[in-house]
Amino acid sequence: MELFSLLLKIRSEIECTQAEMVEKLSLHHKVFSNLDLITYSRWERGVSMPSTLRIIHLLSFAQYDVIRYLVTLDLKLSITKVNQMRRIEAIAYDQQDLIKTAFYPIPDASFKHHCGSDPLTDMDKLQRICDSSGLFFKLDHLAVRERCERSIILQEKHALHILTCEGKDDSLYAHAMLSVHNLHEREQLRSEFRNFYNTPRDAQLNGDKVMFFHSVMKFNFKWWEFTCLYLIQVLCREPDIQEIFMIVRDKTAAKIYTSFGFKVEAKAENEDMNPSGSRRKLISISRDDFLSHHGIIAWLKAHADLIES
Repeated sequence: MELFSLLLKIRSEIECTQAEMVEKLSLHHKVFSNLDLITYSRWERGVSMPSTLRIIHLLSFAQYDVIRYLVTLDLKLSITKVNQMRRIEAIAYDQQDLIKTAFYPIPDASFKHHCGSDPLTDMDKLQRICDSSGLFFKLDHLAVRERCERSIILQEKHALHILTCEGKDDSLYAHAMLSVHNLHEREQLRSEFRNFYNTPRDAQLNGDKVMFFHSVMKFNFKWWEFTCLYLIQVLCREPDIQEIFMIVRDKTAAKIYTSFGFKVEAKAENEDMNPSGSRRKLISISRDDFLSHHGIIAWLKAHADLIES
């Protein structure tokens, strides 16, 4: 679909003039604060195109499925930025050989997500997740069972998303977590990210937020694709999340992620260096920079079948 066709469709649905559309968009989000009638008219005539960030907020304004429209829209994408995402993807793919030495292929493995009305409540699985998380994060403030019980509450409040890879016998083979926090917790995360989960937090979320995404156990490349897509979906559904934090484990990965647009926030203290001679790093990127990155949009277009499934 051409962008000008989408703009005409949206304006037709809300029944307004171009001038009224400009006013509505200006009130909707700050990315449209300097938008004028001449510029908008050029968009509808296909003479020029808004930035990808503006396109994303335009889709949000129209309450459209952002991901599906990004996949179908005909957009001019920067090859340089597309290649930046491909380098991140290549890291995940290359790790398969290393992962297979610890995790064997599982027939009929299923990937699941737990949050809101469908939390992970299996105490055995939650305890395994706590145990593996405790290999890096300091988790000595609460007893394991109490921590597991609190994680259920956090899931129900949409403050925690748990992703799992499970076998036919309901065994847990891998997990990842997307932990959502109030914006004021950002500085605590930056200053002591290995201790960040040690202190129980308030499950009530208000206003702007940040997300801490990490996969403690890895499985295979399809698992990486699943976690990547789920992260994008959450960011599209929850515009109050302003920033994403992640952990990288070596210098090569850190360099590729910073080339993409992430910035290094902190290094893990009191941690033995890994074989590459580096400590794990906390990196971050703003939601807008991440979603509007041409590499992300190109990745979504290349994985349209994954989105459908």
